[in-house]
Amino acid sequence: MTRSTPAPEHVQQLSGASVRGSDGEHVGRVRDIYLTDATGELAAITVTIGRLRGRVVLVPEVAIAPGSLAELVSTPSQHITLVVDAAAARAGDPPPPTAHADPQTLLRAARALGIEEAPRA
Repeated sequence: MTRSTPAPEHVQQLSGASVRGSDGEHVGRVRDIYLTDATGELAAITVTIGRLRGRVVLVPEVAIAPGSLAELVSTPSQHITLVVDAAAARAGDPPPPTAHADPQTLLRAARALGIEEAPRA
């Protein structure tokens, strides 16, 4: 499946973006952006769920609906849509404490969302 990663100058637009599940229900907002070390492409985002003391979950790039990032960049008022529903996204794994997500961490996060496809390393 081909995915569209925003150009480096557009990655910052992801910060604070609204995130919705495949069911259209609001999940939360983008907190952090993880890029691959070798290529600078999007590897994952973290999503804050709730306002006060919100839970934070790691969402690998494979969980973002194809075309969703391109739409966000071209229409900033839009949101990021996931390939899993909001309930599954809210139940995802927390991000690593080191702010570095290795391939195994991304794979575990994908599986926690019910996705068996291996995330890009």
